[in-house]
Amino acid sequence: MTLDETVAAYCSAWNEKDEAARTALLEQSWGDDGVYEDPMGVVPPGRAALHAHIANFHQGYPGARIVPTSKTDEHHGKIHFTWRLILPDGSVAIDGRDFGELDATGRIAHIVGFFGAPAPL
Repeated sequence: MTLDETVAAYCSAWNEKDEAARTALLEQSWGDDGVYEDPMGVVPPGRAALHAHIANFHQGYPGARIVPTSKTDEHHGKIHFTWRLILPDGSVAIDGRDFGELDATGRIAHIVGFFGAPAPL
């Protein structure tokens, strides 16, 4: 997969309610021992843990979706892209950005997510 395809599959996994389809997307995009973290906490390593975390996201934000808002920047196996959380009524809940690292297979090994813009000086 290309980097764009990997990140697209990862973002699609966040929007996928069907467990089998989400599993397939994570197998394509998420490393065997991938770690996800954001201001809410750190998810244990592995696809199953991220799969469960995404299921909890769907329970907390029914009908919401994650939409990429940038292309993916990459250098030296590190990535960065931006996204938006859209609520069912079409309003924007929050903009965010993810920084990550790829594993040797080209899948995502680590994501660190940030919510909102940095505070001004």
